[in-house]
Amino acid sequence: MTDSDLALSCLNAMPSAILVVNETLEVLYVNPAAENYFAFSNQQVGGKALSSLPGFDADLCALCARAIAEASGMSLFERNVLLPQNHRVATIHLTPMFSAKEKRAQQLLITLEKADGIDRVAASEWKQEATRTAGVMAAMLAHEVKNPLSGIRGAAQLLRDEVTPEHQPLTDLICMEVDRVRDLLAQVEVFAGGVPGQLAPVNIHEVLQYVISIAKTGFAAHVTFRELYDPSLPLVLSHRDLLVQLFLNLIKNSAEAIADVSGASINLTTAYRSGTRYKLGKYEERMSLPIMVSIEDNGAGIPEAMHSQLFEPFVSSKEQGRGLGLAIVAKIASDLGTVVELDKDTSAGAKFNISLPCA
Repeated sequence: MTDSDLALSCLNAMPSAILVVNETLEVLYVNPAAENYFAFSNQQVGGKALSSLPGFDADLCALCARAIAEASGMSLFERNVLLPQNHRVATIHLTPMFSAKEKRAQQLLITLEKADGIDRVAASEWKQEATRTAGVMAAMLAHEVKNPLSGIRGAAQLLRDEVTPEHQPLTDLICMEVDRVRDLLAQVEVFAGGVPGQLAPVNIHEVLQYVISIAKTGFAAHVTFRELYDPSLPLVLSHRDLLVQLFLNLIKNSAEAIADVSGASINLTTAYRSGTRYKLGKYEERMSLPIMVSIEDNGAGIPEAMHSQLFEPFVSSKEQGRGLGLAIVAKIASDLGTVVELDKDTSAGAKFNISLPCA
């Protein structure tokens, strides 16, 4: 048996759905598990474009092209695969394949596995590691930049009285830009902090109403809020100020997404879900997080291609977005032992579910 025959036998025996495509994303091979998964045969799809197969939309094909062009593997956790009769949630691994002679990738191995709790835990732990890395970066950045900023602003103020009136707007511009960088640093600096003090019982409804009152007087003046609360909920174990910051960032994200929507609205819902447990990175056992808060807007929703990167720092779907709002949410949630997830089953708009522990 040759090496190629052995490799083919191994792929045929794999329980996961596997496809192999070339550099132009033409299908070279699908294993029996993939034939069952997609309900087509190897003969039917051999030589066809990957984009012609059910479940492989433009975003997924673009990621496949990027993986093979950059010779860089990637994993997509809990990806929706839309099939003609139904849709499935899968974890997709993209693995570039190299020949013995060529240093660049010539083929791409696409593996689809059923998404389960293990995948969600892996994704959650990866995001926590990303926020911890961002925290180290933020601490260094804030320390190195804050002192020089103060000196630059002070020098610009002194120069203002010395320059001609026609040049004074330039010194004002320097001060304004220094203030803008300082405010940006204040946002990034959140990554460097932990929980200030002990967790304590908090009334989640009081926090939500307080956040709404702040939002209505500023960035969400155009939004209609609908509050659908379960009045019997117990107190949550958390930190009030950090919860306020977490919900403010989520609501601000939704309000900006529906800035141009006629009849812009945000629904806030609370509920108790018994038996809801999560494996959090800093705890050995699964933690009970039965109290759920949902924040749902009536906007266009979040592009599916961004789902796997949604909580990463400096990733944004907005043209002028800095990509810090949801990254800050992820950091605070990690510190509080809380879980924030994008609800991928909502039909329209964006919906975030926040799961919290009881006091």
